[in-house]
Amino acid sequence: MIGMKTITSRRIRTVSVNERGQLVIPEDIRRDFGIKGNSTLVLLEYSEGLVLKKESEVFEALDSIFWEALSKKALQNAWGREDEVWDKIAEKSLSQKK
Repeated sequence: MIGMKTITSRRIRTVSVNERGQLVIPEDIRRDFGIKGNSTLVLLEYSEGLVLKKESEVFEALDSIFWEALSKKALQNAWGREDEVWDKIAEKSLSQKK
């Protein structure tokens, strides 16, 4: 259970979940948080419970280490094929000179 003593909240609201697993966020909450009909939310699972965040907030909060690791992996994949690409370019260039 979420530690209720650690929660600071302006509002506590209940939401209903329908038979398809969809939940309805109350209109005043959607308005105050700028959540529109086409908004994407991210559901985060913690040991204490679930948290809904706007997708834009999650991306802003991602640590630069994550992006550096992702970039490093992408560059490694690109560099791993680099020699193959240059070899093909060199072969094509040499064959056109003959």
